[in-house]
Amino acid sequence: MLARQLLLALALGAAAAGGAHASYPAPGALVVLDEEGGPNSRGALYAIEPVSGYRRVLTDFGNGIQGPVAAKPSGLARVSTGLWGGDDRWIVTDANGGTDNRGAVYEVDLSNGARTTVADFGDASRGPLGRQPEGVIYVPPVLLGPLSGFFVLDRRAGTDGRAAIFKLESNGRRSVFSDLGDGRGARAAQAVAFTWRPGALGLGGKLLVTDMTTGTNGHGALLTVDPINKNRTVLSDFGDVLQGWVDARRESAPNSVIAGNDGSIYVLVVGGGTDSRGALIKVDPSSGYRNLVSDLGVDSQGPTGSLPVAIRWSKDQQTIYVVDAKGGTDARGTLLQVDPATGARRTVSDFGLSGYGPLGQSPRAIDVN
Repeated sequence: MLARQLLLALALGAAAAGGAHASYPAPGALVVLDEEGGPNSRGALYAIEPVSGYRRVLTDFGNGIQGPVAAKPSGLARVSTGLWGGDDRWIVTDANGGTDNRGAVYEVDLSNGARTTVADFGDASRGPLGRQPEGVIYVPPVLLGPLSGFFVLDRRAGTDGRAAIFKLESNGRRSVFSDLGDGRGARAAQAVAFTWRPGALGLGGKLLVTDMTTGTNGHGALLTVDPINKNRTVLSDFGDVLQGWVDARRESAPNSVIAGNDGSIYVLVVGGGTDSRGALIKVDPSSGYRNLVSDLGVDSQGPTGSLPVAIRWSKDQQTIYVVDAKGGTDARGTLLQVDPATGARRTVSDFGLSGYGPLGQSPRAIDVN
C-alpha cells in the first residue's frame, strides 16, 4: 500500500513539475506550515495533494528574497474571498518575529511565495503589545453575526500572562478582544488553541479555547468566550469523569480544536490515548460530554501518532486531518487522515520520505485551500 502511494505521489509530482500551474495550489489542496522546515530551518509552507500526499514548497521563511525572515512561524489561516475582495489570502503568525521578538503576522502569496508583514506585535503605535502570538483564525462575515475578521491568540499576553485574544484590523491595528486572565468568568492557565463555532445565521456563536492545565487535576478544559459580553465558561472539563472520556496521565492535555458546520466539536488531546500517542475526542456542544473518536496509539485503527499538534476539517468536512510534528520516518512529521465516524486513520504524507516531495522537519499547522 505504501509503495503504491509513493508511486502515485511521484507521478503526480512529475506532472506538477512538468507544466505551468498558475492556479496552484488547486482547490482542496492541503496547506501545511512546518515551523522548522526549509534549508535554514526557519520554516516553510507546503502544498500537499490530498490523495497522493505529494508536497511542494510554497514559501521558505528563511529566504529573505521572498519577504520577512521568520523566527518561529506558528499559526496558519485561510481568509476566504469576500472580506477585501480578490483571491483568497493566507495568513501566518510568527511567535517570535517583529520588533523586540514580540511576534508578527505575515500574508503569504501562494502563487509566488512572497511575504509581507500585516502586523508587528512589537510596534506600540499599532495597539497593545504582544508577547507570543501563535494561533490565528479568520471569522467570515455572516448575516446577524456578532463578529468577523482576524483573531490572534497570544499565549503569554493578558492578565498575569494567562493569554489574550487580539482582534486584528485590515490596516494592522490591533485591540484586545478577550483577556483570558481577567475576571470575566473562568480564567485560562495555559491557553494554546482556539476556533469559532458559529450559530444559526451567526447568532449564538462562541469562541472555543483549549487550555492545557486548567480543569480538574490540571487535565485541561475547553472554554467558551461569548463574543458580546466576553464572559467565559467551561464547556468541558477534561479531568471531570462525569463529562465522559478522561485520560488520567498527567501529560494528557487538550490542544487543537475545530468546529463543524453542523455544530460538532472535535478536540485533539496531546499526550492522551494508548502510550500517550494522542487522541481525537468529540465534545457535545451543549453538555460538554466527551467521546473518544480515535486513539492514536492503537494500530488497529491505522498509523499511530507520536506528537500530534493540529487538526483541521477536509474541504467537504467528511474527514479530519491530523498534523503530527514528530511522526513518520526519522521523526520528521506526518499528515494523517481520520474518519470521524469510525476513527480509522491513513497516512496522507510522510515528511521523512523524499518520495512525497521536499522533506519536512516539524509540521505545526494546517488549513485547506
